Amino acid sequence: MPGSNGHSHGADRLALADAVIENTNEGVMIVDTDGTITSVNPGFSHITGYESADVVGGKPDILKSGRHDEEFYARMWAAVERDGVWKGRIWDRRKNGEIFPASLIIRAVKDSHGKLLQYVGLIVDQSPFSPDPKTQNYYDVITGLPNRVLLNDRLEFMLAHAKRNSQILAVLMIDLDRFKSTNDTLGYSAGDTILQTVAGRLTKTVREVDAVFRLGNDEYAVVLEEIAQLEDAAKVAKKIIRNVFTQPIRAPGGRHELYISASIGISIFPHDASDKETLLKNAEAAMYRAKEQGENSYEHYTPGMNPRALEVLTIEYRLHKALKNEEFLVYYQPLIELRSGAVMGAEALIRWKHPEMGMVSPGEFIPIAEENGLIIPIGGWVLDTACQHAKEWHRKGLPKIRVSVNLSARQFQQANLSTIIGDALKRAELDPKYLELEITESLGMKNAELTVRTLKELKRMGVYVAIDDFGTGYSSLNYLKRFPLDTLKVDQSFVRDISTDPDDETIVAIIIQMAHTLKLKVLAEGVENASQLSFLRRFGCDRVQGYLFSPPIPVDQFEDLLRKTKGRFL
Repeated sequence: MPGSNGHSHGADRLALADAVIENTNEGVMIVDTDGTITSVNPGFSHITGYESADVVGGKPDILKSGRHDEEFYARMWAAVERDGVWKGRIWDRRKNGEIFPASLIIRAVKDSHGKLLQYVGLIVDQSPFSPDPKTQNYYDVITGLPNRVLLNDRLEFMLAHAKRNSQILAVLMIDLDRFKSTNDTLGYSAGDTILQTVAGRLTKTVREVDAVFRLGNDEYAVVLEEIAQLEDAAKVAKKIIRNVFTQPIRAPGGRHELYISASIGISIFPHDASDKETLLKNAEAAMYRAKEQGENSYEHYTPGMNPRALEVLTIEYRLHKALKNEEFLVYYQPLIELRSGAVMGAEALIRWKHPEMGMVSPGEFIPIAEENGLIIPIGGWVLDTACQHAKEWHRKGLPKIRVSVNLSARQFQQANLSTIIGDALKRAELDPKYLELEITESLGMKNAELTVRTLKELKRMGVYVAIDDFGTGYSSLNYLKRFPLDTLKVDQSFVRDISTDPDDETIVAIIIQMAHTLKLKVLAEGVENASQLSFLRRFGCDRVQGYLFSPPIPVDQFEDLLRKTKGRFL
């Protein structure tokens, strides 16, 4: 461990390093400070055909293929002397004369005083038909990145090096958000473009000494070697989010710009784990926690996360049963017309009452349902239930108000969305003018062209459309003008401090003015006190909702509220 100077500890570390070198599938060559080969491992012999006796005491140029000039090798060794490492692609020659492509890492090994001890070279055969069948599966076909098999091999070596030199190493586990739904909606060609673009951007963002892997599906890993302090890993995560995931990706054909986000989990050696398996497991647990925080988030591993990851899996399992067991409920929060004080609508909000866990927060289960696809049947049930409740209110002689239903990203991307909504309206015998559909600002901007087409279809049906959480995403005003919307909902994060924060006050005033210029109604969320209400009224906000009037409540209580207030609050 870092900081230990005991003889037995040192011997143990050396023994571990030797064991790793002997058992890795990669070729390892160790060269002394005079440039003489002192040892090679069985992996080297398997790849090159040279046994240890053939090369020990000789020079590394025995592998020269003739494909590179002397300047290439001069630059390579200059980088090793300057940076302590060189990493790249090279052509080498086997003992039988065959020339083959390889991935090569050369590292200068120094003692605690900075004195050069030796050089270590790692060789991975990249030829299509390499001698070792295992190495044929070392690289991802779509991106060309090393895959999970090579990560396991290389991380073993990297950890041995970090232990030997008392260095810090970090693993970043990166998972693309909602990649499957993008793939299903736009096709595999667009999906491959996303994977390749992300791979290229990741490689350019990290240092040459670092390694990028694609683990399969929508998951990548980055290993950061020789970082100076724990905080450096977070800095790299932020840099990855900024350089890789905030810029659009142009879809095949150039007609669409796609936005993809990611969740990043960070695990540090030796702070969080001392072995490969635990390091990877902890990074994955942190990634799950980051996914719950929303798009483009990162999280460090903490000891409580693995139980949390287990809890996520438990919730996912129970979600499958919840619909069948009728454990879901729809609560309603009134939407108030400011000018008249009348209830003009109600937002439908899902709640989950589990027999053992009790009331489960939507923030707890919605991200999981969104990720695993269960949001499709769950969202469909909410839509059906809300339409039926609205029709029932009309039959009971209650005010004929509009019901507002949130559409998730996966729902909105369904090719048959208009059919699904039309069928729900028919089953409930509800006039489309009493249904409003809400999409979030960030969802609308994921694929603006698709959003425009889908919203136009919905408007032709006669339903109302609102954009939710406005101000928290990255809307282009140009696109906002093109979206056929009726209502713009100001996110409660701006309303909360509206009477005390001049910045929020200015932002909300500008949003209201802009929306009215676009002939949109404005609804402010999260209104909790009279001073907030006074400000919103003064600046011409059209509608409000929040705890000042009522929290979300069950359907029977909402009906009682409509009766008692006669549909009027102000």
